[in-house]
Amino acid sequence: MALCATFREACQKLNLLENDNHWDISLAVASNTAQPQQIRTLFSIILTTCFPANPKDLWEKYKNYTSKAILQRRRRINDNPNIQFTSNIHNEALILIEDVCFTITNKSLTELGMIAPNRYGNGIFDRDIQRETHFDVSEL
Repeated sequence: MALCATFREACQKLNLLENDNHWDISLAVASNTAQPQQIRTLFSIILTTCFPANPKDLWEKYKNYTSKAILQRRRRINDNPNIQFTSNIHNEALILIEDVCFTITNKSLTELGMIAPNRYGNGIFDRDIQRETHFDVSEL
């Protein structure tokens, strides 16, 4: 038997902890019925209050669902319906998720077992500037 790096890892190998199936099911149901913002909020709540065993796996499975509105916004702003999901789009969703996690528990995503979003290197500027410039010119 191999040594485990953490007590949690040892408990998982011995099947003493629940797996993430119930969180997976919750996110799957939400992905079929909820808006991306609601899915991000649910994901944040799961991260901060339910402590999933493999949060990175849940992220990989549901990152497109949490990022769909960001993709649609970029398509609209660039007038290009062919834009696809990118790491920058997923990073923006991670930033929004981390903002909710900070609000709930004052913890970063890395403190919750996730990857850290890049808040500076992907063109996301000050949140106030982004909000103030987020409008459809044709509707003015």
